Formats: sequence, structure tokens, C-alpha cells
Amino acid sequence: MTVPLAVPLTENEIADVRSSAPGCTDTLIHLNHCGSSLPDQRVLDVQVGHLQLEATIGGYEAAKVMVDADANVASSIARMIEAESSEIARFGSAAEAWNAAFWSIPMERGQRIIVHDHEYGANAIAFIHAAKTRGIVIDRVPSDEDGQVSVDALAQRLERADDVALISLTHVPTNGGLVNPAVEVGRLANAARVPYLLDACQSVGQRIVDVDEIGCDFLSATGRKFLRGPRGTGFLYARTAILDRVTPSQPDHHGADWSSTDDYTFADGAQRFEYWEYSHAGWLGLGAAVDVALEIGVDRIQATITERAAQLRVMLADIGMTIYDEGIEQSGIVTTATPSVSSANLQAALGRAGVNASVTFVGSSRYDVERRNLPPLLRLSVHCTTTITELERAVEVLEQATEVSTPH
Repeated sequence: MTVPLAVPLTENEIADVRSSAPGCTDTLIHLNHCGSSLPDQRVLDVQVGHLQLEATIGGYEAAKVMVDADANVASSIARMIEAESSEIARFGSAAEAWNAAFWSIPMERGQRIIVHDHEYGANAIAFIHAAKTRGIVIDRVPSDEDGQVSVDALAQRLERADDVALISLTHVPTNGGLVNPAVEVGRLANAARVPYLLDACQSVGQRIVDVDEIGCDFLSATGRKFLRGPRGTGFLYARTAILDRVTPSQPDHHGADWSSTDDYTFADGAQRFEYWEYSHAGWLGLGAAVDVALEIGVDRIQATITERAAQLRVMLADIGMTIYDEGIEQSGIVTTATPSVSSANLQAALGRAGVNASVTFVGSSRYDVERRNLPPLLRLSVHCTTTITELERAVEVLEQATEVSTPH
């Protein structure tokens, strides 16, 4: 969404944020925040502290001691995305959260689910599985000239909305730097009264996300990426107004009350999507990560990431790398490649120099790869902890790697 950006963090402020993150050192340059980011020490302290408490007094007993702190995690998440705490459900990953929402949607044979070319591989598998098992039709909306979902094409698809079961959109795709116009999609979905599921695993933590402004019915997110939280954590936002229209596909005795011998009653709010068992230490760590982000200011995190990513794109172009990023708005994910050296070899060269990066593969975004005929891309992702010096060093390594491979 387009929002006025705050002032990026100053060098001193970045240094302060880095000082409380054990992974931010002079020997490591982490440019894989979209894979798994570097947590603040407070996140580790909360996790390890709870594990120690479980080991000392017992898991059930530790949960009882931390019951208020546990509930506060949902409150922090709700504050971050402008929701109610009762609309937040805990999960072990964004994929679990997304699937809980997706499979709760009523789908009848012949109905359409509207998707975009920038869907994640995990989501696409669910679409195909629903087509095979429920007989739904996958209706792919094309991208516009800027690479984002075509709002005009979506509006045309919704002129006949009575057979649409769901609109699914990835806010920030796995590659391409794109930020999809989630607010505009939400306006169309709400006007057509079609459920709207937003995959925000790459946007929550790096961008301002306001579920009321976006208008989504569901939003899934992870802890390990730009939130700088623990792996194995995630959450689902489920708008209160959608609950009467959907049915959790696999409830347990936490998400539903075994109210009589032959019946059950769903729990209130988003809790109906949760399971009783979960990592209490991970959930508390996620809460700490959210609190850290709120303390820094998500608006300032977004401004800093936007600035750093733009700087990196210019620096890569200056050494002859091709930038594959799309969109009017662009995220902190920068994708690049060069015909002279494979992206895997570039990643290896960076790794030898102490720079973390990742490489995209076709199974993570086949729609986009086939549409644009993309090679494997080197994926570099920045955060508010990233410094200019780190970018200069990483680009220097890439320049040397491409020069060595270029015949003279």
C-alpha cells in the first residue's frame, strides 16, 4: 500500500539496533532476511528463559506461570496490524496459518478461486489440490505493465462474482521485489463480498500492514522473516465478520469445545483455528520480536529497508548485474543475475566472503518463472540492520566474481 514514509533510521540508530542482535557482527553480512532474519537478543532471552522454566518446573506448570505473557503476544500482534487480539491465532508457520484459512473456505465444484502470477509454490500446490479434490477452477489474473496484479483484470473477473469462492493474493512475492496493491484488491473483494486471503509472510515486519485498510478477511504471516522472530512460529489474522462464513477443516478440543457426546461448539474468535499444543517458548519469542519492531517503529523500519534496497539496486546495476524486480512499490527483496556466472556460484562466492544470500528455484514461484522465463536468481534482502558498508562489501565480492569469469 502507498503510505508516507517515515524518516529512515540514522547510522547511530542502526548501530544501536545492531548492538542488540548477536548475529550483526563485522564478520557476517546477512542479506537473507527474507529467508530467516537475525533476532534481537531479547527474543533469544525470552525463548531460552521459558525453555529453562519448562525444564525446571515442568511444561504445564511453566505455561500456567506465563499465561498472561502468552496472551499478550496476540495483543502485540493485533496492535501491529490494527486488529483485535481475538482475531489472532497462533501457528507454527505461515504455511500452516495460510492453509488453515484456505481450507476453511466453502468451495463447490465449478467455483473459481482467483489468484495472481506471483503466488508462492506452497499456495499453488493447495490450489491444484483443491482443483483435484473439490473440482474448483483456478482463475489466474495476469500482471499489469508494472508486474503487479492487474486490478483492472481482477475487476473484470469479479463482474460475475457469484461463482468465486476466494481471492488469494501474495502481498510481497518470494522474488521480484514486488509489493502488490493489496488495498485496491481488498476494495474489489469487499464490494463483491468475496473472501480475501492475503499471504503476508514477506511483508509483516518490513512494511506497515493495516488489515482494516487492506480489507482482507484472512492474513497469514511468519515469525522468522522480517519480524526477526523464531523459526517455527507464525500467526493467522481472521476477521471476526468472516467467521460465520467459514469452517475450520481440522478442529481439535482447543479450537472447539466437546459440548456433548455427539457434538462440539467452535471456540470464539480466531482461537477456533488453533491447536492446543504449540511451542510456548517460540510463541513468547515471537511476541518479543513484535515488541522490538513496535519499539523501533514499523514505519521507520519500512523507510530504512526501502532506502537500502533502492541503494542496492543501483549498486548492482552499476557493476552490470541485471535487476529482475517489478512493481510500482518495491520491497526489501532484491533479485539479480548475470549471464556470465550462475546464481549458485555467485551465492557460493558471497558465502566464502561471509555474506549470506539465497537463490530462487522454479518450484517456489513457477507461475512467475514461466511467465517471465526467469533464470535462477540471486536473492539479496536487506533490513533495518543493513549498513551501506555491508552493501558495498557484498557488491565488491559480486564484481570480483563476475570479473574472474569474464574472458579478457
